[in-house]
Amino acid sequence: MMIDVSNSCDADALGEEASELAERAHAGLYPVASLGDRQLAGIIDAACLLFAFGGFVALFGSLGGQLTLSKMNAAVYLAALCVVYFQYFALFTIFGATTPGMMFRGLQVMSFSGEPPTPRQMLLRSAGYMLSAGTGFIGFLWALWDEDQLTWHDRLSKTYLSSAQTYAEAESHSAAHR
Repeated sequence: MMIDVSNSCDADALGEEASELAERAHAGLYPVASLGDRQLAGIIDAACLLFAFGGFVALFGSLGGQLTLSKMNAAVYLAALCVVYFQYFALFTIFGATTPGMMFRGLQVMSFSGEPPTPRQMLLRSAGYMLSAGTGFIGFLWALWDEDQLTWHDRLSKTYLSSAQTYAEAESHSAAHR
């Protein structure tokens, strides 16, 4: 027979350390996607945006709008591009949790805790896209200097991009050990 006389505070401290170690190990299952993959996804998204904006301009011209280059028209074109940009990222991010560029590159949004992001995080990520682009795309370039290679919208929403394949492998691995 054995009697446990250990201090419960020590057990709580050990429990906290164990949960912290487990959280670190869990977070390590989903590494941040490479800058190259994210750049290519961004290029694909930019091409989709320009295609949608071109469709808007073509529709505007076909409905009788004059396609002249003046200061006022340039402001209207810029405002229309901002609206298309906002709609593109807001709709794809909030409702689909991924953009076409991310889908093509096999990237998935994950929260810092290693779980799928919440709707609030996706809304913050969408707002972060606006902030990142609205500052002359400095928010996107921030990943070049960030120690974790995260952008402003990643930090704001506490999410990041990871390879969907890595996520699927980790899910199958955790399901096998249950």
